[in-house]
Amino acid sequence: MVNTGDEFPLQLSRQKGPVKVFLVHGSFAGNETWPLIVKDKVSFASELKRAAGKLSTIHHFVWSGQNNHQARLDAAENLAREIEEFTEKEDRIAIVGHSHGGNVALLAASKISQPIDLVICLSTPHLHLVMENPDGEEVPLPVYCPPQNQKQIKDIVCINPDNDRVPDFWAEVNGVNDDSAIDLTRPWRRAQQLILPKVSSPFHDLAARVGLTDEIVNLESRDELVVARNNIKYRSDVSGVDMKHSVVHSCRMGFILGKIVRHGMSDEFAEYLTTIYQQSPADDGATIAAEAIESVRKRHYKDIDSPQSQVALQIKSVEIEVEKGSALALADEALPDLYFIISDLDDKEIFEVNEADDGLKASWDIDAFDELLPVLGTGKIQVWDDDTFSDDPIGEPVVFTLTFKPNQFERTMEIKTEHYSLSIQWQRLHE
Repeated sequence: MVNTGDEFPLQLSRQKGPVKVFLVHGSFAGNETWPLIVKDKVSFASELKRAAGKLSTIHHFVWSGQNNHQARLDAAENLAREIEEFTEKEDRIAIVGHSHGGNVALLAASKISQPIDLVICLSTPHLHLVMENPDGEEVPLPVYCPPQNQKQIKDIVCINPDNDRVPDFWAEVNGVNDDSAIDLTRPWRRAQQLILPKVSSPFHDLAARVGLTDEIVNLESRDELVVARNNIKYRSDVSGVDMKHSVVHSCRMGFILGKIVRHGMSDEFAEYLTTIYQQSPADDGATIAAEAIESVRKRHYKDIDSPQSQVALQIKSVEIEVEKGSALALADEALPDLYFIISDLDDKEIFEVNEADDGLKASWDIDAFDELLPVLGTGKIQVWDDDTFSDDPIGEPVVFTLTFKPNQFERTMEIKTEHYSLSIQWQRLHE
């Protein structure tokens, strides 16, 4: 069983050999302190080091942070030289880059003589040149991760808070145009015949002269990298544009990423990462007194024994199929408007879903379940028909017990009665 007092609930085997970790800040961020290890303070870097173990070494890579293409190219050259200088042949190499620092990390890969074990991109705006095949289908080509870079990296992991719009919306692609992107993506196109769906126009040329970015017609910034095996999106309730973007390198995330560095990436780890939940207020990983971190934790997790294992429940999806004639409203030809209510054993309502119109079958996806549920082991569920004149229960309330196995963060619960069958996919969320 999982020891609920453990800081980290997964039981994993450690990869062998010393590991050198290089932390790369993003644009406009040269004065950030999250990549620093300061005596008697806690930071993203110190927590990563603590989790990665005694054989790990943390290096803080500094670059100009200018938000343009050439600055990123120059930084990648410098990062590659620094990695060559500070590593030996037997070392495992990991790079953690925040925002455009992730692109610097990806660009540096092919410039290093030895393979890189791990690149972790935190809220990185992944730039893609969007072309089309002869059938008119979209083909996004990664600009900052061409094939030779990808082959040099054993694992690429992209991690984003679900409410951070910087990577896929606010990120600028200054200094990059179609021609430079075409040049960088040439290796992707060697085996493909692709066309550029849009071409420049006098308007685009004018936009370039007055400093607008509208001349970027075939480039898109996305929060996912199409060639990465793991594109992780987790829940964050943190507010403010800056904090939404910075919370991905919190102290707690540093500890979690240190475990990835130590143990390697796996499907089990990927499932764990998708069930992270960051509450507000949260830290951004900057150097801070340990007592300050502890006070925030006490506010968040007052009644929770093990925030590392479970802080809330989330429903990912629900499917219901009702037998005809199972409620008064179903005796005629009208189709029911189905919904359900979850309550505790004292009949205190915990959650009610919006009704689904006209059908003996109904389904809801994760978008219908913005509200998180408290941790509960046992509860009741009641299916209803929202009739025109009154709401009619379908069958009796069903008592359910929700249990998770050790190292399990998702499970599907099946309920079948004479009136209906129901399937709920649950997640348990953790800090």
